[in-house]
Order: sequence, then structure tokens, then C-alpha cells
Amino acid sequence: MIVFNDLPTMARTFLLCLEFLILWLTMMLLAESVYQRMYRGFSVFFFLIVIVNYIFFQLCLDEKYRMDLWVVIAYIAAMILFDIFIIRKGIKYRQENFTVISVKQGLDAMEEGICFYTENGLPQFTNKYMNDVSLAISGRTIVDASGFWNDLQRGYIDKKCRIITSIDDMVIVKTPEKVCAISNRDIGGELKEMVMVDITSEYGTFEELLGKYESLEQQQERLKEYNKNVTQATIERELLNAKIHIHDELGEILLAAKRFIQNKDREEKAAKEIRNIKTAEAETNGAPGRGDIDRRTVTELWLKNLSLLGVEREQTEEDEYAEIYRAASDIGMKIEVTGELPQEGKAKSVTASAMHECLTNTFRHAGGDTVYVESVKVIENTKTGKNSFGYILTFTNNGKPPEGDIEERGGLKSLRKMAEDAGFDMKIETAGGFKLILNLSS
Repeated sequence: MIVFNDLPTMARTFLLCLEFLILWLTMMLLAESVYQRMYRGFSVFFFLIVIVNYIFFQLCLDEKYRMDLWVVIAYIAAMILFDIFIIRKGIKYRQENFTVISVKQGLDAMEEGICFYTENGLPQFTNKYMNDVSLAISGRTIVDASGFWNDLQRGYIDKKCRIITSIDDMVIVKTPEKVCAISNRDIGGELKEMVMVDITSEYGTFEELLGKYESLEQQQERLKEYNKNVTQATIERELLNAKIHIHDELGEILLAAKRFIQNKDREEKAAKEIRNIKTAEAETNGAPGRGDIDRRTVTELWLKNLSLLGVEREQTEEDEYAEIYRAASDIGMKIEVTGELPQEGKAKSVTASAMHECLTNTFRHAGGDTVYVESVKVIENTKTGKNSFGYILTFTNNGKPPEGDIEERGGLKSLRKMAEDAGFDMKIETAGGFKLILNLSS
């Protein structure tokens, strides 16, 4: 029979290492059975196995005990099979029963960080996610929870991170990868709780809304400036029209007065001849003569010219479209026209008003930035046999479609009245998006 102590040193060392690993593994299984509170009697059984393994290991080390090699190999094989059986039972037990490790694994799998600690900052429990966040923010895991919280409130963090806001019981930190909200509170006794929540998505939505709000404020400022410019331009246009009107009428009066003065002598001679004729007729008929023919003629002429000063003239605006395009540019919008627009008369005024109203509604209600105008020129035969030109205009936009039928009020109501007073037709459709159709045929 081969004796264990007679083996070469290398073989004997290898077998002793196996025995030591078996002893160590059995001790770990004993610790787990105690910690997990597994089946009754497991702890006592494992304790006995650990003692047996230790005694057998000491016997193998002592050269005075000459143990047969087959006994050592059989014992090692039996203990390996035993440990494999116990490990499999332990895995099955953890899968089928609620254990302390199950709680730890569940908390580590959470997408939120959590840390329980005492008043002196000693962590009682910290899950993996909380340690990862602490490592990203401060460069170390949580070993002093109170110190970590104080550093957050004072802004003592990694230079790659940034404190967004800090209040008494909450700090929001932005790291290169995410945005975290960390809160701290007492949960009773000497325990405190620190919780971290990932709010990257919510913060992104907040920044997007903030950007839209700032853009809306800028658009409102441009709209205010546009309204101010429109008001000023309207006042200046009306003043100019009044000046032109007065200038034209005074010019006609002065021209008439000049002609009257130049022909004064001739008119006096004619008036004298007429007066002589009238006088002769009066003497013949026995009626008194009329000597105020000159004053009446001059008075009628001035009354005629003065009446011209009260005549209202239709003023045409030469740059109505230019004003609309400039207004659209001022508020960051566009007007895209397909076809030819009316260039004179009431058709042009109605078209400009429709462009202005569609531009305003697209900006205020639809949230778009482009108004599309499609113009189709039509030719109609009138009763006189002459061709008459008209336009069919379709106004759309790239904003959101209306949620239902549109109630015509304000600008749309005024636009319809203006179009109908001019003899044109107006129609509004909402199926598939806002559409305003003007038929400017005469």
C-alpha cells in the first residue's frame, strides 16, 4: 500500500491544497447557512463537517500518522461531491425562498440609488447604483454618507459635474451621463435615508420647454414691434394720403382761380353784353334789371371747387404686399406664393388683408411658420362680350390643423365682411388642415 507521506513533495502539496480548499469552502457554506437561516440543523451539521475537515487536514500534515493514499483520495473525492451537493441545494433554496441576499440583490437591481446610514454618517446599507453615482460625482464610493451629503450641498464635487439646484432636503446634480435628484431625510430613530432618482428624461423635457418658452418670448417681442411698426406705418400712410388729397384739391382750386383771373376781362365783357340784353328785355317787359351776374358766376365757381375738397377719393396702396412680407420676416415667418397676385383695386386690398389674417392666425394659433398662397387666374365672359379677369386664392399653412370647426370672429369675421362688401366670395375648410379660399372674380 502507498502511504501519503511517501509521495513526492509536489504530489503531496497538491493534495494538501485540495484539502485546504475543501476546508475553506465548507467554512463558507457554514457562514452562508447561518446568514441565510437555511434549513434547520444545517448550521450544526456544517460546523461538524468543518471540524472533521480541519482534523483530517492536520492529520495529513503530521508525518507521524502514516495514512494510506487511497484513504486521502477517497476522502477528498467524497468531500468534493458533498460540497457540490450542498451548493446546489443552497442555489435551489435561494431561488425558492426569500432570503437576506434576495433583498440585497433586489435593491442592487433597482434603477434608483438608496443609502441608509446613522447620524454619524456610517452607512448601514448602500446599493450598487448609489455607489456608482457617488463614484461619478465625488470620485469615491459612499464611506461617509453625512460627508457626501454635505459636499453635495456645498458644491464640492467633480469638475465634470454641475449642481443645478440645491435646497434643504434635495440636490439636483448633472453628470456627463445623466441628471440625478438626490434627497435626504430622517426615517426615525438614528437612521437617515438618502435616495437618488434619475431624472435625465424629465430634465431634457424641461430644457426643451424652457427653450420653446424663450423662443416664444422672442417671437412675442417681435410681434409687439411689428404691431408698433404697423400702427406707425398706418398713421404715416393716412397722413400722407391726407396731404396728397389736400395738395391735389388745392392745386385744382388754384388752377381754376388762375383761369378765372386770366379770363376775367373776357367774362366781364360777356357779362356786360348779357346785362345789356337783360336790361333791354326788362325795360321792354317792365321788369327791374339784375346787376349781380359777376358775383354769382364767381361764387358758383368757388362753390364748385370747394365741393371738390369734400370728395372722398379711393387711395390705392402700392406696397401692401411689401408690408406683409416685411411683417412676416420681423416675426420669423415666411409667405410662399404660387401664381400671380392681384395688383390693383379692391382685389389687392382683400388679398393683402387675407394674407395678414392668415399670417397672424398661423403664428398665434396653429404654431406654424409658413403661409402658402396659391393663386389661379381665371377668365370670365361678361354680357358685354368682353373678357373679365379674376382670381381664386387658396391660403394654407404648415401649422397644426384645427381641432374642429372654426368660429369666425375678430379678424376672420372682418375679412369676410370686407370680401363680401367688395362683391367677392370667401370660404373656410378645416378637413385635413386650415384652408381659406377667396374667389375674387368680378
